[in-house]
Amino acid sequence: MRITAVLEPQPISFVGMAPRREVYEDSLRAAGFSDVEWIPLRVSDAGVREFGEDFWADVLASPPLEMLRCRA
Repeated sequence: MRITAVLEPQPISFVGMAPRREVYEDSLRAAGFSDVEWIPLRVSDAGVREFGEDFWADVLASPPLEMLRCRA
């Protein structure tokens, strides 16, 4: 992925990569963690009431992030 900050006098770009889920999961298990679970983004009931379901449709169809939970 490439992230670009549009700054003056010139933009600055960063190139990065995100490992596959399996890399995180395998690494956590190898380090002694268990119950590795990916938690999807969820919109609160209050958020849905305030802005409506249509407002959140795009972000829920293609979530920008997920949380990773595990036990030590």
